[in-house]
Amino acid sequence: MYTVILPSGTEAEIRELTGREEELLTNERLVRKGEAINKVFENCVLRIGEKTDITATDVLDLLAGDRLALLIELRKVSLGSDLDLNLTCTNPACGHEQVIAVDLGQLPVRPYPSERDFSVVLPSQTRITFGLLDGHAEKRLAAIAEPTVSTALMMRIRTINDQPPTKKTLADLSMRDRVALRREMQAVDGGVDTSIDHACEACGTRLTTRVEVEPDFLFPNLR
Repeated sequence: MYTVILPSGTEAEIRELTGREEELLTNERLVRKGEAINKVFENCVLRIGEKTDITATDVLDLLAGDRLALLIELRKVSLGSDLDLNLTCTNPACGHEQVIAVDLGQLPVRPYPSERDFSVVLPSQTRITFGLLDGHAEKRLAAIAEPTVSTALMMRIRTINDQPPTKKTLADLSMRDRVALRREMQAVDGGVDTSIDHACEACGTRLTTRVEVEPDFLFPNLR
């Protein structure tokens, strides 16, 4: 068993992944529904704070950045911190295959602020209140066939000019306001920076990805 501190400051206790979790992570039905990771968390998270009888609701109550941090920690205790990412150049004229070494223990971690509710006045003087993304919102997003930027924003906005948000009031926001709003949301988001930005060794094309979406992250040498 391993004790980890999440970006929110919450302490959790986890155990290593086993074959049971590998089966969950390769279950196409659970993956399509966005349930695979939640099932893994239910199995492998033994304690959150003082709570030891972890339920499905408990893992969904976790903030999105804490959930990503948990996934990174589960990978570290199960397979180690060293990760070799096999990337293929996206340039059709190149297609060069290369291996990028990543130390998961060195990924930047951004702590969450103590607040959970935020307010901002946008350039148009529109007043917005919003919250942080959690597992419940992530689950709803995963269930949407074609989520959009507006969908993700709607999950977090509490009020627009003191009224509940609607698709219309969100669509009516100017691009300047929406950019400012996303900037404010990003400023308070905690979590782990898992982004990879690598220049192809053969042609220099920029290859961008996130470590957790690559097969090598949880299934090294399995192609």
